[in-house]
Amino acid sequence: MARLLVFVLFLLAASAAFAGAAHELPAGAGQYVYHDTATDKNVTVFYYKPRNYKPDMPVVFVLHGLRRNAAEYRDSWIGPAEQNGLMVLVPLFKRDPYRGSNGYNLGNVFHATTHREAIGRAKPDTLNPKSLWAFTLVGRVFDDFRHNRQTTERTSYDLYGHGAGAQFAHRFAMFMPNARVDHIIVGAAGWYTVPDRQVNWPYGIADVPQITDADLKTYLGRHVLILIGGADNRRRNTIMRQNRYANAQGDTRVARSLYEFQYAKRLAKRLDTPFNWQRWVIPGVTHTPAQMTPFAASYFAAVAD
Repeated sequence: MARLLVFVLFLLAASAAFAGAAHELPAGAGQYVYHDTATDKNVTVFYYKPRNYKPDMPVVFVLHGLRRNAAEYRDSWIGPAEQNGLMVLVPLFKRDPYRGSNGYNLGNVFHATTHREAIGRAKPDTLNPKSLWAFTLVGRVFDDFRHNRQTTERTSYDLYGHGAGAQFAHRFAMFMPNARVDHIIVGAAGWYTVPDRQVNWPYGIADVPQITDADLKTYLGRHVLILIGGADNRRRNTIMRQNRYANAQGDTRVARSLYEFQYAKRLAKRLDTPFNWQRWVIPGVTHTPAQMTPFAASYFAAVAD
């Protein structure tokens, strides 16, 4: 009887160990599908897990660009993630349910009903439920990763966006004051939603009462790094938005990044609140995600707790 009991306990322990191992993602580059109950859509998450993965490694969400090429963004992070010990997750924001610039770059905060609203050229009249914001998907993917995909000691994450992903990243920081994010890198955004209450959405927040002064103080106190290539200064033949509102921020991505940074710094002083942003200009770097990735990865590794 005693031997039988020991054997049963052994089987239970072995089964538990096997079940735990089944949740672990294979090392290297891969992908998995997360079913998002909030939108009732499947989300493909591309990932890179270092060969020497440890549960205390930082988790970095990488936000793809305008072409929604999440796999390419994952691939550009393979070497830097391996070298710096970073677990990288790149969720694909499909056009259904995140349609156009309103659905992705602007976070799907507002419910677009016309073409101009969908492409982010006009402000929709109504808010989407928060569960449908593109911003809130990040937290749900993170919880699924922690509980169902991989053993991790991390209860918070870092966030990196380039181009359209950078637009997502800085608006995420503004609209998500309670997000479990440690460090945010805004890489080469084409234009910004400046925290200016004299300018209307999407270039400012005059008509966005959902963002309170308390939210702005949290936003300005976050660890935000505006990262821009010194050679990312094309004025023509570029997808960077050109109109009088965007051009008021400057005529190049470099100039616009400085405008955003300086405005935020002045606002922090006016609100008498801590300002924890930085702005780095990387000499010789153009508007190419792969050129910026090594700097972003080494930064996340350096600031990891």
